[in-house]
Amino acid sequence: MQARTRRNRVAILVALTLCFTSTCAMQSDRDVMLRSGAANTAFAAENGDQAEDSVVQAVSEPIVEISNPETGADAYEVAELRKADLFEYDDSLMLVRYEAVDSEPDETPTTTTAVTTEIPKNFENQVTTETTSVVTTVEEPAVTEPQPVEAAPDSVVFHSYGYGHGVGMSQNGANFYAKYDGWTYDQILSLYYPGTMLVQTGVSEYETMTVGGKTDTVVSILSQIVNNEMGDSFSEEALKAQAIAAYTYYLYNGYGAGMICKANPSQKITDAVRSVLGIVVYYENEPALTSFYASSGGATASCRDIFYADLPYLSSVTVRHDESSDPHYNTSKVFSSSELKSKLESIYHVTLSGNPYEWIQLEYGDGGYVAFAVIGGQVRVKGNDLRSVLGLKSPKFEFEYQSGASGIVSDAPAADPGAANGMNGGEADSVVTSTNPIESEPAGTGEIL
Repeated sequence: MQARTRRNRVAILVALTLCFTSTCAMQSDRDVMLRSGAANTAFAAENGDQAEDSVVQAVSEPIVEISNPETGADAYEVAELRKADLFEYDDSLMLVRYEAVDSEPDETPTTTTAVTTEIPKNFENQVTTETTSVVTTVEEPAVTEPQPVEAAPDSVVFHSYGYGHGVGMSQNGANFYAKYDGWTYDQILSLYYPGTMLVQTGVSEYETMTVGGKTDTVVSILSQIVNNEMGDSFSEEALKAQAIAAYTYYLYNGYGAGMICKANPSQKITDAVRSVLGIVVYYENEPALTSFYASSGGATASCRDIFYADLPYLSSVTVRHDESSDPHYNTSKVFSSSELKSKLESIYHVTLSGNPYEWIQLEYGDGGYVAFAVIGGQVRVKGNDLRSVLGLKSPKFEFEYQSGASGIVSDAPAADPGAANGMNGGEADSVVTSTNPIESEPAGTGEIL
């Protein structure tokens, strides 16, 4: 009996010793995990361990970044940890290991700058007003290879570049210049309307204007127009440029023909409109015809090539970023030869024979846009009218005929557009020039003239 009692006492003493040892070990592990950077280095040296640059901390304890006023130790270093699974614990429920994880990759680098623009208040004394823009830029994506187009035998493939008539400001282009180059609204407008100037007319935000039968304050109507034309996904500087172009267009026409209001613009849009309220694009002391559209396909068009007026500030200019960023750059539409022949004959009242290269001859103007098209050697129409008849996105287009077996048709732009399938100037014999333009697509597609 006494021997059994002695054995029990020994067992209890052993158990207490093991418990004390385990508790000390846990406290030691905790001290290592919560030790500051300086203390951890010293601790590692004492224990023969190699000091680490970062300290791993227990996820169950809140971490407070402090400095020890007595020891001068650095603030606790924080590592990013993942949550441990149950299988990672041993039988005593002590965590076997802690594992640091990599941080999320950085977002696309951006650069933010503040730019101040001076705008004349009038023409007499050139008193100026200032606007300040905060511009954030991102890196432009790389140009990707165009997707090939598969065409059946005896078909015609049209390739177009951009979306809209191409005269004046490209809305997508304005956004690209702000987004990639950090351009402000005045730089954007100067590019698309060369030779013009901006003037602050001093209009009050409480003045009213009427567009599409809707009357409200200038800020309200312009905000709704910009909401319809762009939306708040566009850069703030592009929104400002659009607001100025829309207001100038309104003043040029004396009404808002073709512009549409879309209710409930965001605060971002309203703020952009208010920041440039009263600024107008002027040419020779008068509001300019500030036409706009969706995208330009690498260059804008000259007004005389698309319409008839020859306005110096609506001349073709080369633009950047379309090939890399615009979804409407180089899109294709395929017709069977019989479908195309029937459409052209019914619309233009001509009789066609031979192959499609004989049905359509293209005359190119500035920027690669089709100024005129001769149909069947009989009728000469504006390229923009033919674009509407065929349902193409832009009057900047070319075509090719797939005569043999079905296969892949390249959609890369020709080095000399129209050289193989049309004429680059001049007129065919006995050609009648049509003076009745075909109706363009309905308003609201981002195209105004």
